[in-house]
Amino acid sequence: MKRIITLSIALVLSVVLLSLMSSDSTVKADRNRAYRADTGFIALGPNQILRLTVAPRADGSLPTESLSLNFDKITYRSQGSCDPVCILVSSIPGVTDPVTLMPGEAASIDIGSTPSSVGVRGIVVSNSRNMQVNALVIDAATGAVQAWESVAGGEMIIE
Repeated sequence: MKRIITLSIALVLSVVLLSLMSSDSTVKADRNRAYRADTGFIALGPNQILRLTVAPRADGSLPTESLSLNFDKITYRSQGSCDPVCILVSSIPGVTDPVTLMPGEAASIDIGSTPSSVGVRGIVVSNSRNMQVNALVIDAATGAVQAWESVAGGEMIIE
């Protein structure tokens, strides 16, 4: 009998303790989940710009959900001589305000180099892995696309 009472008390205490514990870790994880597509460092020549384009990834039909994103543009300049290795210093990143794309919409941003810069980097941070990001190097004088690459989106980050 004593054993049954002890087990009952332990069970009641366990239930009480479990009910008093609160866990919002799943809510925080969903709220803080973000996905990033990053071009890495790209050296631009004279009269070249980097254009990032973003659209919801489609599976043959129009996407049905909205996509929220920010663009981050960084320029690099050389610090001192380049003998034998160039040390590059990034400028203060230029993060845009949030952009929301509705189904059937796309967005783009141009990142140009400055006279003192040697390269640029573009980053897209989104609330959804369902984004298609393309990076294009464009001749600013003619508008001709000189190179392009599909940037893999979907690397998860926690902010």
